[in-house]
Amino acid sequence: MYSYDDEPICACSTPAGISGIAVIRISGNGCGKLADKCSVIIRSSGDYSKLSELPGYTCAFGYVKDPSTDLKVDEVVFTHFEAPHSYTGEEMVEISSHGSGAVKQEILKCLGMSGIRMAYPGEFSRRAFINGKMSLASAEAVMDVINSETERQLEAAGSLMSGKLSEEIDHIEKNLYDQAAMLETFTEFDTEDDEAEENAKLETVKDNLSDCHDRLTALCEGYGKGRILSERLRVALLGLPNSGKSTLLNTLTGFDRAIVTEVAGTTRDTIEVQVNINGIPVTLIDTAGIRETEDIIESMGIGRAIEAGRGADMIFYMIPPDMTADEVYSGVQDIIEDCDSVTAVFSKSDAGENPDREEIETKLKTLGIKSFISVSAEEDLNIDKLEDVIIDYYNELGGGASEGLLITNSRHYSKFHKACKKLALALDALDNNLGTEVCASALRACLDEIGEVTGKTVSATLADTIFSRFCIGK
Repeated sequence: MYSYDDEPICACSTPAGISGIAVIRISGNGCGKLADKCSVIIRSSGDYSKLSELPGYTCAFGYVKDPSTDLKVDEVVFTHFEAPHSYTGEEMVEISSHGSGAVKQEILKCLGMSGIRMAYPGEFSRRAFINGKMSLASAEAVMDVINSETERQLEAAGSLMSGKLSEEIDHIEKNLYDQAAMLETFTEFDTEDDEAEENAKLETVKDNLSDCHDRLTALCEGYGKGRILSERLRVALLGLPNSGKSTLLNTLTGFDRAIVTEVAGTTRDTIEVQVNINGIPVTLIDTAGIRETEDIIESMGIGRAIEAGRGADMIFYMIPPDMTADEVYSGVQDIIEDCDSVTAVFSKSDAGENPDREEIETKLKTLGIKSFISVSAEEDLNIDKLEDVIIDYYNELGGGASEGLLITNSRHYSKFHKACKKLALALDALDNNLGTEVCASALRACLDEIGEVTGKTVSATLADTIFSRFCIGK
């Protein structure tokens, strides 16, 4: 684990590689004066000769110099931020330089010579959390924003980072603390209320706890969609050899990712391709054709194909025109128990209809399969209908009540799920007259679980672990 302190820190906040500009971020009270040792101001909005003298939220043109030789490293733009109104809540400086790797390394070296150490992964966001600039949940969402690849991912991450989750949890926490305080009065003091008044107060407590339980449940239900946005929807293409799996993969991705030949068994291993379907992040998995074989390599590929099916959210089971009803039924039986969303895809429809289609559909319906689509990847026929199947699957997942506020973090889901259980125990204690002490105890346990999301009860070790997963510079 890293040894944190409050010393000024620096890191490059833009990705590795060559770019037009790079941004070097510095944070820590007193960082401006340290940066004076390697900075020269040429032009600013006022008569300022030092970086540390720049008013907050203003920029200046100048250059970074090597403090040991006074040689110019690069012409840059300095931006100065004053505490507490900065990302970290501390004094901050950002240096916009040219984006070559050599320039970035030289600037960081000069800052190090000036007494500013390199930041650890996630240390800027960790300081923002420590200084009360954001909740732990909002801080964790920062990396989700950075890693977003589709509009739905960005929307969900942006909602969490902006504090919508924190606002909802603050509302729930405040209500729970109020009810806990009310329960404590029943526990600690002999009330002079008559029985009717006491029962009315307990009913009010129960109603408020039920409302909190409903809100937490809605957040948990949103994880159905949130998990897909975080981990991607996995769609496996399964079927016999030469059933059109690789051709369909190439069509859905828009380029030739998989080798396609007339030779059965061309695909020997799983091939994964990431695509964006209506904002839904999807991983398509092309697999080896499933059949009996004595070829050791092909057999290993078939084993991986079966495993891919077991780990998939959805399966497109490919049925070519020459596949019999018995072959289809036997093949699907092996995978139907491991996936609750299987679509029968009658492939190569440009070559003709499968003569056993009616019998195939009848048999597959007995296994619970309801979706049947004819496609031609060669002619791009009905490919949009397969995309609609994916969209419908996503839309039918939980989270309708919390649309716009989706839990994408498995740790958050786990904590909210446990909080729901503890809150249910509290309600059960009231319903079954187990005593307000039992209810209050369950309520405190519920608040502890929620606090590990907001950061109010999180341990230093857990916080360090969370921020260590961030990229350097954020």
